[in-house]
Amino acid sequence: MLSLNILHETRLLSRNYWFISLSMMLLALCLYAGHNGMKHFERRQLDLQAAIENQVAKEQVVQEVALALSKGEEHPSSFRLSPTNVAIATGRLATMPATEMSKLGIGQSDLYAHQLKITSREDLATMSFNELTNPVQLLFGNFDLVFVITYLVPLIIIAFSYNLRSQELESGRLKLLASSPIRTNLWLLQRFIIRCCSLTAILTVALIVTALWIGVALSSQLLVFFLITYAYLAFWFAISYLVNILGSSSARNSISLLSFWIVIVLILPAVINQAANSIYPTPSRVSLLNEIRETKKELSEAQDQVLDEYLRNHPELIRNEGENAFGYWQGYFASQEIMEKTLAPLVDAYDQQLEKQQKWIDAWRYLSPAVLFQDGATQLAGTSSKNYNEFKGYVKSFSLNWRAHFMPFVFDNKMLDLDDLDNIPEFEYRSSIGASGIWINISVLLILSVLMALRGLGLEGKRQLL
Repeated sequence: MLSLNILHETRLLSRNYWFISLSMMLLALCLYAGHNGMKHFERRQLDLQAAIENQVAKEQVVQEVALALSKGEEHPSSFRLSPTNVAIATGRLATMPATEMSKLGIGQSDLYAHQLKITSREDLATMSFNELTNPVQLLFGNFDLVFVITYLVPLIIIAFSYNLRSQELESGRLKLLASSPIRTNLWLLQRFIIRCCSLTAILTVALIVTALWIGVALSSQLLVFFLITYAYLAFWFAISYLVNILGSSSARNSISLLSFWIVIVLILPAVINQAANSIYPTPSRVSLLNEIRETKKELSEAQDQVLDEYLRNHPELIRNEGENAFGYWQGYFASQEIMEKTLAPLVDAYDQQLEKQQKWIDAWRYLSPAVLFQDGATQLAGTSSKNYNEFKGYVKSFSLNWRAHFMPFVFDNKMLDLDDLDNIPEFEYRSSIGASGIWINISVLLILSVLMALRGLGLEGKRQLL
């Protein structure tokens, strides 16, 4: 029976011009989406390269000055070896490099910063990691491969599977099959599996062609991307199979499946996000920024008193030798640290609410297979919210180390030399986000698919016995 089913479905699909046309359209959509992802990747790489070249040019000037002074020569730009100049004007560039996989899913990379200039003038409270406020961008997102698979592929599955049983029932062929020694539940399941394999093969070809065209090399991450895509396809074929079993007409099946698509792809993700914002509302960022400005103003007006208070708390930094060349910056660094301690409760409350929102979304993402797929795919691409939150943690930690490295030079009234430049901290970002969460998403999608298939198989078997 299986061989006859395969032959029958192959003939039907080969004669179905809509299926062939939509297959070609799917290939075109994948290529166009891959093109968009590649262009975004190239723009991101160009921006990163320009920022790196600008940073290297500044550091080379400082190196040249230090090298000349180390040889006993005089240099008109000797001020560049001031610890405040290196810590603030030169700074250090913190980058989050893009991977080839980001061509498949743009994710949050167009909304969050992936390169930041670290200087001692910046404070942790006002460091920018916020998404852009372009409402059109936030509404429509990006047309990439993740978008095509999440939103459009389920519609193609619905179009070619919504009436597999009801069409046979309406034409009277199902009664004829039921009267023969054929188990209609297995026959219908085989038809769905054959169509699932056919569409999976077409989508695989489209994805491979797209990956080769945009330059994504074969890797374990790409294989996992294919696996989570297959699990997502299996879920939609399983839900279509169950609806076919429960439905009584093609029209009812199509309306039911489109309703499921709206709920799973559109409504549930929006409800989960809105619930996170309602249950764990973030404190007003406007109030936070106003509080920061007021605190900065108060500390700048009383900078001398702030420095005295700071030195009383840190007597090891008191120096009585020579002229105090960096008196202003001593007060500035002291005020920065005191300001951060003063605002720490407010900033921590803001960050904690954001963290609770993310945990809420992670906990409830299992309600929507679309969220499961999108979350896993963007993690593989390195463009998920988790990746950018991790980068944010790296930057904040490095910012503290950067300031702490130069504070002894400032309080010692000491200029930097060539050896000191070699010991300046270097920023390095290494993602520690593993694939365990992605495998969980794949497992959940497969479990849901199997459960729905078994449920439909049992219902059709009971119906045939009756």
